[in-house]
Amino acid sequence: MRDQKERINRMELRLKNEFRHALAVNLITQEQHDKYLQELNELTAYIYEKYKNSLAFYDEDWIKINNYYEKIVGLDFVRSRTKEGLEDDWLIEM
Repeated sequence: MRDQKERINRMELRLKNEFRHALAVNLITQEQHDKYLQELNELTAYIYEKYKNSLAFYDEDWIKINNYYEKIVGLDFVRSRTKEGLEDDWLIEM
């Protein structure tokens, strides 16, 4: 299993790029971009702080992560290739 923090970091970078692209091609407004970025930053800051010395995530935090993931892949402006990449990065590996 890949390191959880690595997965979070890859997801964060992928989403920042997707939000930046959507703003650049006028799929979202600056206000929407800032809102999406703020939500992402709040989630990742929480995860990085809580798990800075640990590799295993608690179930309640996986629920937060998966809820955010579901919200993002449901957005109209998120490209298919990004959704596929997010799936690779975020889904729980069995």
